[in-house]
Amino acid sequence: MNLKLDIIEIKDVCFGGQNKISGGVLQVDKAGLLDYISDPVFTKLDVALAKPGESVRIIPVKDVIEPRIKEAPDGGYFPGYFGKFETCGDGVTKVLRGAAVVTTGTIVGFQEGVIDMSGIGAQYTQFSKLNNIVITADVKEGLHPAEHEAAVRVAGIKAAHYIAHAGLGMEADYTEEYCLPKPEKDLPKVAIMYMIMAQGLLHDNYVYGIDAKKLHTMLLHPNEVFDGAIVNGNCVVAGDKHTTYDHQNSPLVKEMFKRHGKTLDFKGLIVVPTYPGLADKQRCCESAVKMARLLDLDGVCIPEEGGGNPEADLMMICRGCEHHDIKTVMMLGPDGVEEPVADTTPEADAVINVGDCNEYIIVPPMDQVIGDQEQIKVMSGGSETSIQEDGGMRISLSAIIGSVNGFGTSNMSSYVR
Repeated sequence: MNLKLDIIEIKDVCFGGQNKISGGVLQVDKAGLLDYISDPVFTKLDVALAKPGESVRIIPVKDVIEPRIKEAPDGGYFPGYFGKFETCGDGVTKVLRGAAVVTTGTIVGFQEGVIDMSGIGAQYTQFSKLNNIVITADVKEGLHPAEHEAAVRVAGIKAAHYIAHAGLGMEADYTEEYCLPKPEKDLPKVAIMYMIMAQGLLHDNYVYGIDAKKLHTMLLHPNEVFDGAIVNGNCVVAGDKHTTYDHQNSPLVKEMFKRHGKTLDFKGLIVVPTYPGLADKQRCCESAVKMARLLDLDGVCIPEEGGGNPEADLMMICRGCEHHDIKTVMMLGPDGVEEPVADTTPEADAVINVGDCNEYIIVPPMDQVIGDQEQIKVMSGGSETSIQEDGGMRISLSAIIGSVNGFGTSNMSSYVR
């Protein structure tokens, strides 16, 4: 599989009569976009723009998606939603780098998040640096939460796909190519144990359009996640949630590609659905370890999505791999200050800390709020007393999208002197 990403740099975004890109400026046809994503369940549907450095707050954020589209006759992407399955991970994909679709509106579940485009809050999320096209979608009262989540999820990916059409036929500013040629020398064989939430109750992901609760452990080529094979559909704590954008741009996957053939032999992604029940956990985790053994792996990296319940899966995979001489490294949050993980095992002796989501900060008031700031009172990381007299908010990093992301996309860092 050979994937070429044609990167078109987006430096600014505005509204206009058609979707087009000129001089790094993305023009969005607002009326056409709203018509394309309309759904009878929405009582309010609007589009706004939020740019880096502006005094803008987006709340409550559900997902972030990068506009991408295949440079192919069907113009597909997000297989299972658009386009053909066989093209995923191969061929040419146009990427509107620097732009993103953000979904907000009536709260689905309390574990949604915040993006500040300026101020201290902006320092904790990569999404403050993007030119965001924000979809506000309020739904009919009484709509079932699962239907609510599905409607907004589909609206978001449809919006990203619609906007990405502006890149078709355009010359790229630069390209990225991803393939996994056989190494010329014997190197440690390494894979990523790619945990994805599959717990119901708004804690799900979608692989090729299929709810992960219906899936078993599987092997994916890393190119497939770059090409939209995994779509976020969960409302886990915002700070450690893997948005669709995170799957499309995983720095961990990119780092493995950089090291392939030099210091390691990258064998791909073992995708492990994270179920709530013990029997399903054992089924998927045991299968993940067997798959690692079949691939004759020397090591695996295990980034955690969410927290609490998934830590049982994390430790099962760690213990099973280590017992078969497959070295493990985990990426998660506990640092000795916040609450400990919900499960552990003696074999878990290599852990990369990605930050403490319980740290509290006070974010300043913003001139514009897209969505509803009052929702912070019922969101993870917020409380009834979060909103300050001046309109600022006292929140924990749990409320900020991607602040302690397991893929390593956060701006937190540490060093040893």
